[in-house]
Amino acid sequence: MDLAHLPAAFEEQWIASLPLPVEDRPPGQTVALVDNDGFQREMNEEAIAGAYARRPRTRVLESIHSRSDGWYSLVALHLARLLRRRVVCTLYESQAGNDNLGRHHDQWDGLIMQMRGVKTWRLWGEQDTQQPLEQLLTRTGDVLLLPRGMSHEVETPDDSVHLVFAVTGEPLAATATQLPLSGPMTDRPGERIRSPSRPKPERSARGAW
Repeated sequence: MDLAHLPAAFEEQWIASLPLPVEDRPPGQTVALVDNDGFQREMNEEAIAGAYARRPRTRVLESIHSRSDGWYSLVALHLARLLRRRVVCTLYESQAGNDNLGRHHDQWDGLIMQMRGVKTWRLWGEQDTQQPLEQLLTRTGDVLLLPRGMSHEVETPDDSVHLVFAVTGEPLAATATQLPLSGPMTDRPGERIRSPSRPKPERSARGAW
C-alpha cells in the first residue's frame, strides 16, 4: 500500500450519519484508554469514566467488526475478500487535547476513515529525521491510506472519531468463499510498535489515533 490522502472521499453529511458503537457498545466490548504509557483496557462504565477523568486519553474500541453485524463489519469483510488478507476494524474516539501514543509505527496497512471531526497527522519516511516528511489534516469524509511501518504521530485539534481498517499480514485461503465476521485474531490493531531508538516525545495536549 502507498501513502495516499483522499479528501472528501465520502459526502460529509452522509458519513456523519452512519451509526457507530460509541454510545451503545456491544456486549463484551472493552474500551482501551491509550497514551504514551500504553493501553488500559476497561469494560465497566464507571471504571472507564474514572480512568479517563484521571488522565484524559483517546478511547479505543478494538475489533468492533467481530462483535456486530453493522456496516463496518461488512466493509471489513469485503475488504478482506478483495485483498485476500484478514482485515480488522477498530474505532478511535478523541476529544480535543486528549493524550496519545506519540510517534510510532504499525504492523499493518491502514485504511483510515475520518467519521467525525478533524485529526492532524505527521508522517515520516524511511529516514530517521526530526522533521516529518508530511503533515496533513483528515476531516469528516476523508480517507487516509497509511502504509505498514510508516512512522507517524497525531494531534486532535477538535473532537474526532475515526475508523481504522487494518489489513493484516494474515493471508486468506485462495479457495475461501465465505469469511466469518468474528473469530480469533492473530494481529491486534490495538497494539503499537514504537520506532526504534526514538526518544520519548514531549508530553503535550495531543490525541491518539
